Amino acid sequence: LGNVMTTLAPYIETALGDGTEVNGPVGQSERRSSSNTLHHVDGIGELNIRVLGATIFDKTFPSEAEPSAVFRSDSNLRNGDYYVRVSWLGSKESKRTKTVLQTSKPYFHSEEMVFDVPHYGMEYKLEVVDANSEKPIGSCLLSAQGVLQWQRDVMLSKKDTLLQSFLDLRKSSDPRRIKLELRTGVKDGFGLNFYNSSKVVGGPKGKETSRPGVISGWLELDVQLEEDQKLFYSPKPR
Repeated sequence: LGNVMTTLAPYIETALGDGTEVNGPVGQSERRSSSNTLHHVDGIGELNIRVLGATIFDKTFPSEAEPSAVFRSDSNLRNGDYYVRVSWLGSKESKRTKTVLQTSKPYFHSEEMVFDVPHYGMEYKLEVVDANSEKPIGSCLLSAQGVLQWQRDVMLSKKDTLLQSFLDLRKSSDPRRIKLELRTGVKDGFGLNFYNSSKVVGGPKGKETSRPGVISGWLELDVQLEEDQKLFYSPKPR
């Protein structure tokens, strides 16, 4: 019975050990041990984002365009100087990549950006910015719940039994490579505000129709959310 309980709720040492200091979005410092266990996390874990590249269109796609068609498009591109800025809910701070010059397909290959995740409702906005005008070309949104759902869907799809899937949920998943549409005409807020509809230019006065933001390009990322195991797998879950 003791072995079974250890498997379901393994004891996690609280000593810091040797590790690399990581700065969270509110200036908190944390350390990761050689076993990759998160220590002294005030929230639910850490989000790791690595910005790989983007494709920027000269003419936008309709908001309802199929993502597969958007990702396949290799024409009608817009050259420029671009960088990616990442901001997060509840803070005026941001992180950014380097600027890539004179291209419609900037390859950023950024260093891994690490963010503290204080709660499951946390959201992160990624914007591709024109470095000359400092205006966003398009935006996309990552939510903590969405990233966790992606990771668990992949993990569960690889398992033969429900019990084995449950036991493996405590293990850190590999970073997931994703592509996200960049949308324009959206508000600067998060959540429902991010997807606020915009008026269509050129409609009859007083009869403009509304639609979500049109698609100005796409962004490719490696993303991973590592939950603090002590939330669940500890003799005293917090």
